Amino acid sequence: MDPLFIGGLLTILAAIGASTIMDGNSFGPLIGPSSFVLVFFGALGAGLMAYRTTDLGRIPKALIYCLKGKPPDPSAAVTALAELAQVARRDGMLALESGLEQIDDLYMRAGLQYLVDGLDADRVRELLEIEIAALDERHQGSIGFFKAVGGYAPTFGMVGTVIGLINMLGNLSDPEQLGLGMALALLTTLYGVLIANMLFVPVANRLERLNELEISGREVVLDGVLSIQAGLSPRMLVERLETYLPPQARLGASERMGGAKPADQAAAA
Repeated sequence: MDPLFIGGLLTILAAIGASTIMDGNSFGPLIGPSSFVLVFFGALGAGLMAYRTTDLGRIPKALIYCLKGKPPDPSAAVTALAELAQVARRDGMLALESGLEQIDDLYMRAGLQYLVDGLDADRVRELLEIEIAALDERHQGSIGFFKAVGGYAPTFGMVGTVIGLINMLGNLSDPEQLGLGMALALLTTLYGVLIANMLFVPVANRLERLNELEISGREVVLDGVLSIQAGLSPRMLVERLETYLPPQARLGASERMGGAKPADQAAAA
């Protein structure tokens, strides 16, 4: 589970708790099961209405990915592609086929398979770009769901507040209940804002960032595969692909290919 996500959630809860204690208030008035049920399940139900069953089937996986998923490491991809470029220059493009099963990155494996199959550069680019577009479309469906539900939650908080006010105004004969009724009515608004900004919106934003990182990693692979097909030397390939990386992650060709044999290093030049 991602420590930053959990740490952020705990920080929010700590801030709410600390501010409540500092003001000398108690937590009792902030507990309202009926308000939570209305806001959470009302917003969730509104979200379900807007999507197909096939779309909703990906939501649990998206939530797990939000909590546990790790984006691809573009630096590791650069190193792997540099090694593959050495193999292609030394033994030819068909020599890549023997090592395809050892490549865990399915996207990279698919791109290299296209090279082995002899597809031209335009066709390879087209197929790999289609995969990136399809990935983004799938992810945007899950991201859009959490964004939508995050937008519905405050609205259902207001619905609960209006319901509470109606019930309160219908009981004006008992002045002692007015304060309690007003507190319960406003509590639903509070739950709507908290649930949206503590749960649904952060999940949507994290999924969006993970999607951006995954697409960026795939663009590195796409460029690397096309560079291998173009016959770029491993040294030039590393220099080219490291432009995608932040400065602190740029190791240089010599370090990335440090384990190569002298003959291989000569071929890489």
